[in-house]
Amino acid sequence: MPEGPELHLASQFVNEACRALVFGGCVEKSPVSRNPEVPFESSAYRISASARGKELRLTLSPLPGAQPPQEPLALVFRFGMSGSFQLVPRGELPRHAHLRFYTAPPGPQLALCFVDIRRFGHWDLGGKWQPGRGPCVLQEYEQFRTVHLQARPLPGHLGQRETFLRELQPSGLRRPASSRTQRLPKSPRRGGGRDDRQPLASADLGRPRLTPHPWNWRGPQPLSRRVSLFAPALSCCLALNLGSV
Repeated sequence: MPEGPELHLASQFVNEACRALVFGGCVEKSPVSRNPEVPFESSAYRISASARGKELRLTLSPLPGAQPPQEPLALVFRFGMSGSFQLVPRGELPRHAHLRFYTAPPGPQLALCFVDIRRFGHWDLGGKWQPGRGPCVLQEYEQFRTVHLQARPLPGHLGQRETFLRELQPSGLRRPASSRTQRLPKSPRRGGGRDDRQPLASADLGRPRLTPHPWNWRGPQPLSRRVSLFAPALSCCLALNLGSV
């Protein structure tokens, strides 16, 4: 999923790739896209981009004397799961190019395409950033850090801000933990090992317990000992077989 750094790089790509290009004509949207139409048409305009957080703003600016007269138009993109911008020849459009800006003649015909394979991306007209979005971690880092430290805790997350601030302090300046957060000493484990086990309680004597297999009474036994355990059963089987004959 494209995050803030990826959108920042996408804005740099658009600015560098389109700096010397002049676009013209209508903005073309694919018929399968559910995003709004872009009502913009100009004989000559330029494209610039800027990013803020997980949003990218594309600005279409008509050149002086372009027809028909048109005010600049801005679109704000959110890339969803797989959105990106590509600059390709007009005759080699990507399969999932859902919004296309074509260059004006003369010169090679190119297309700046918003490509979104999974179609989770979205664009809005007007150029306004999403309301309530915080500062950009890349371009407004100081404001982002201040807002992050001053944010109110969400329900169910009380005390996390104080914990975070306490971790930033040197160990000598930290206050002792409250009685609610102090860890109680662990109770000693009953029986330090396999050889010093505690005797069973009287209540456990009446419970049925599993009897270990004879092979496990005294650890591993030699093969002769194992055969001797089954000797009575084998003799009985042989006697029954001989009697049937």
